Amino acid sequence: MVIEVSAPVRICDNGGWTDTWFGGPGRILNVAVTPGVEVSIRTTAGSDPVVFDVETFGDRYSIIPGETRIARHPLLEAAVDAFPPPKGLAVEVSVRSGVPAGCGAGTSAAVAVALLGGLAALRREQHSPRDIAYAAHRLEVDILGVQSGIQDQLSAALGGINYLEIETYPEARVYPLPTWEELSPRLTLVFLGRAHDSSAVHRQVIEDVGCHGSGAFSRLRDAAVAAREAVLARDLDAFGHAMIANTEAQGSLHPGIVGVDARRVIELAAERGAIGWKVNGAGGDGGSVTILSATREAKEALEHLVDVLDKRYRVLPIQVSTVGLEVRGAL
Repeated sequence: MVIEVSAPVRICDNGGWTDTWFGGPGRILNVAVTPGVEVSIRTTAGSDPVVFDVETFGDRYSIIPGETRIARHPLLEAAVDAFPPPKGLAVEVSVRSGVPAGCGAGTSAAVAVALLGGLAALRREQHSPRDIAYAAHRLEVDILGVQSGIQDQLSAALGGINYLEIETYPEARVYPLPTWEELSPRLTLVFLGRAHDSSAVHRQVIEDVGCHGSGAFSRLRDAAVAAREAVLARDLDAFGHAMIANTEAQGSLHPGIVGVDARRVIELAAERGAIGWKVNGAGGDGGSVTILSATREAKEALEHLVDVLDKRYRVLPIQVSTVGLEVRGAL
C-alpha cells in the first residue's frame, strides 16, 4: 500500500522578510504554485526501517529513526526522527520536486510539509494543514537551527493566494484571497541556474538590520498590502507595481539580495514591457525571479529570450495552485 502526498511551492512573496523573528510585524502576500513537491511512502519487505529515495539528488540510502548519524539530508532525516513510522513497519520514502533545490520558492518548506503530512498519515494521526505547517517550521528552526519565516510552510500547507499578518512571530493570521484566473497565464518563473543559500542571506541581513532594516521592512509591508489590494481588485498593473516595489525594498535591505543574474533577467523583462518582477525568497546569488507580463503573447516572447540570454537560465512552467497539502491513500 502507498501514501501519496503533494504540496505546492510559493512565489511572489511580497512582504517576505517581515515574517521572521527580526523583521516583524509581518505582512505577507504570496502565491502557491505547481509543480511543487511530491512524496510517496510505501511499505517494503526489507530489513531497513526507512529507505530514502531522493530523486532530485540521485541518492538512495537507509536510516534507523532516532539513531545518531551524520545526516546526508538533514531535513528529511529530522522529519522521520520527529514522526517515525510505527514499530515493526519498514517503509521506502521517495521525494521528488518539480522545481530545483535552492530555487527561492520555499522548496524545503514544501518538502517538510509534504513529508510530515505523509508520515502523520502513516501513523494514523489527525493533524490540520496548519498544524503540519507549524510542525515543519519547528523542524527547520528549532531542530535544524535554520533561519526561516513562517510564510513558506503555510503556503505549502494551505495553497492558493494568501495574505498573512504576523504580530507575534511565528503566529500568523491567514486570509485566503479569491482565485484569480488571469494571473497564471501572465507569470513566468525563471531559475537562475544555481541554488542560493537562504540561511547565509538571512545572516547577512540580520547583521545589517540595525543600520537600515527598519525602513526597508516598512516598505516590504506596504508592498504586501498593495499586492493584496491588487488581487482583490483584479488589477494586474497594480500587482506588478507591488512586485517591483517589493524587489526594490529587498535590495535596500542588503545589496546582495538582488544578484547579478537576477538583474540581468529583470533588465530583459523591463525592455520587453513586463509590468512586474520579483526576486523570490531571500534572494542572493542564484535562486529565481518571477516576471509578470502584460499579455500572454508578451510572456511567450520573453520566455524565448530568457532561453537564449544565458544557457544556465531555465524557464520553469508553473500554474497557480488552489490547493495545498494533499494526502492520498493509506497503509
